[in-house]
Amino acid sequence: MRPIRRWVVTALGLALLAAAGAAAVTYDRYMRNPRFLAAPARASHARLLAPGLELVTPPGAGPFPTVLLVHGCGGLHGEKGPNPIMDEYARSAVEAGWAAAILDSYAPREWEAPWARRRVCTGLRLQGYRRAADVLAALDLLEADARVDHQHLRIASWSHGGWAVGDLVTLRDPGDGSFSTTMADVEATYFTYPWCGFPSQGGRRDWTWKGGVRFVFAEHDTVQSAAGCGPMVERARNGGSKVETVVFPGVTHAFDERVQSAGSTFKFDPAATDRAHAEFITWLKTPAPPPSGRQD
Repeated sequence: MRPIRRWVVTALGLALLAAAGAAAVTYDRYMRNPRFLAAPARASHARLLAPGLELVTPPGAGPFPTVLLVHGCGGLHGEKGPNPIMDEYARSAVEAGWAAAILDSYAPREWEAPWARRRVCTGLRLQGYRRAADVLAALDLLEADARVDHQHLRIASWSHGGWAVGDLVTLRDPGDGSFSTTMADVEATYFTYPWCGFPSQGGRRDWTWKGGVRFVFAEHDTVQSAAGCGPMVERARNGGSKVETVVFPGVTHAFDERVQSAGSTFKFDPAATDRAHAEFITWLKTPAPPPSGRQD
């Protein structure tokens, strides 16, 4: 390699390292004091997300124990029509006697699914820490819904949704008690093949919420290995949560998602999906650990 080329390559490498370092610092500062925790921002974001939140309930007037479902980066629509994965888990929740709140992060932003997948799945848009604001907005909307039993509120997430929830449970109250109060209503969280790599914070910052936590991993997950989520599992345990982990053998990322993109390496597994739904129902029917709310 000629000296000038070596110098250019070295300079480019240093520039990329500097950019990555700056991005990490910016991310850390944002997570320490996210603007979306302020009351006006929370109210505004809840108004934005309201059209994207659907509550599916058992028969009757309620109030019902409720689980918030947070989809992965594939969204609620595939290339040729609806992606029914969240509807299917909502039906399982109703079978367990629970209501299910399905949160769509794309439609309220007027993002078409293919456009969103190309950008969100690659981390270019709506990174987990920003989508944590969507989860908080959904909790705010549910707080105002008389059909919801606020003594029994849970969050279940998939893939990119797990990144968002993992970031959310590391945040600290801005000082007015509002965020602590909201999170104290959440009795348990459920993570299915969550993204735990950089820059997700669930395995990099202390958890400030504690309750019942369940992780479902896929043995042949090429997006995020179970081992790579080890730090997140430990952060949850160290924060005082009761943690359960399970690895589904022989399956890929998104094994329970029957609508797959053309050419995807993910494989829908009907038998594993049936097991996942059965265990999801069992999780909902199993009482959560005694509520302990948020830690400061």
